[in-house]
Amino acid sequence: MLKKKYNIVIIGGGFSGIVAANELSDNGLSICLIDENNYIGGQLLRQIPEKLGIKKNYKPDSFKKKGLSFVNSLNKKKIDQYINSFIIGIYPENEILIEKDNKEALSIKYDILLFATGAREKYLPFKGWTLPGVYSNGMLQVMMKSSGILPSKRILLGGTGLFLFAVGYEILKNKGKVLGILEQSGMIDKVKMLPLFIDQFTKFAEGGKFLAKIYSSGTPVKYRRKIIEARGADYLQEVVIGKINSSGDIISGSEKTYKTDTLGIGYGFTPNIEGLGLAGCNLINKPELGGWIVSVDDYLQTSIENIYAAGEVTGVGGGPKSICEGKLASLSILKHFEKINLDVFNENFKKISNERKKHFKFAKLFNSLYPITENDINNIEDDTIICRCEDVKMKTIKNAVSSGFSSLNSIKLGTRATMGNCQGRTCSQTINNLIQTMTAIQSKPLSFRPPLKPVSLNVFTEE
Repeated sequence: MLKKKYNIVIIGGGFSGIVAANELSDNGLSICLIDENNYIGGQLLRQIPEKLGIKKNYKPDSFKKKGLSFVNSLNKKKIDQYINSFIIGIYPENEILIEKDNKEALSIKYDILLFATGAREKYLPFKGWTLPGVYSNGMLQVMMKSSGILPSKRILLGGTGLFLFAVGYEILKNKGKVLGILEQSGMIDKVKMLPLFIDQFTKFAEGGKFLAKIYSSGTPVKYRRKIIEARGADYLQEVVIGKINSSGDIISGSEKTYKTDTLGIGYGFTPNIEGLGLAGCNLINKPELGGWIVSVDDYLQTSIENIYAAGEVTGVGGGPKSICEGKLASLSILKHFEKINLDVFNENFKKISNERKKHFKFAKLFNSLYPITENDINNIEDDTIICRCEDVKMKTIKNAVSSGFSSLNSIKLGTRATMGNCQGRTCSQTINNLIQTMTAIQSKPLSFRPPLKPVSLNVFTEE
């Protein structure tokens, strides 16, 4: 097994990770960057690879240009990049074990570990959501950005959050047709964001660009619409939706059926905190920041010495917040290694910290506009599959909770929910919400243990 040693190990190659890596370079420190994808830059900078011959048509906006400048700069630095690699485990004496290129295991020692592992989509299960043809909105974006593929020329989008409009924009840009954008929250709710217009002008400008494209295309945008059911024999054929009242209940007689073979769904984002949990860092539940996040101090250090965190893992807030925290984390780490003048540190720390507060103000309001409510959970039908990996239905989980299983770990043991390949990343949020709805108990996240993701045994064998 290969063994390496670095001053700084950064896990996650999204905005926080690449900004921090750039800021930390050229200071005589050995650095490595680890990312699961076959590129760095995260979901926002995903693009069609040159080998498909389409990259020449890629026209990034100003924010993505900024991100790509970070990537280009990073590629010129003396920083080891381990792409197609992920953490298997975190161990005492500052050691991590990773799977590299699906081929081998690599042991890495570090002085400082920075987690910048981003976030993933949340889901609200409904009858038929496991049918072929029902995708997460993020998956639709991945297909378009990575391969130039549209799964269908006619796509329906549903759920909640601004990401619906970003994906709708991408579909239209790729010459697809959006049958409709069905937003579960109300349009009037968005007015609450107006006081943040000046501080978050970039986000509003991007949203305006999305909406202009969507409305000019004639795409219908419907608010307070909820997906009731996806229907089809072997694949998606139609989607039933309904109008909801202020309590989230379907208004009788408002149901409508869309004929389509492709539905994109998404209900916001939640942080990827599994690695931080495995490291023993203190985690706290903050629904207004996306769910379970890692607790950090003003310097972005976690409760574990020499482990820092930046980006969506401290609270879901988008690209600008991640850039800000990448800078703040690197500043704190440079101070740790005594690589920065104290006066320079104090001046920059104050400036970046003030900017970070503005991003958190936006994040808290943004996440509060798109909650998954108790009513949403109560309205999930009993025969709806919740755990896709193990085919565990809502009724089974409800019966377990009623029988006294009041934590994610006990539900896992009693029903096999969360035991599949995704290790609960898809279903645990729904199960946690159900436990709280039925018992008023806030369950802790699942127990964390290596391997964090399924790993092939052949990576441990010597050829």
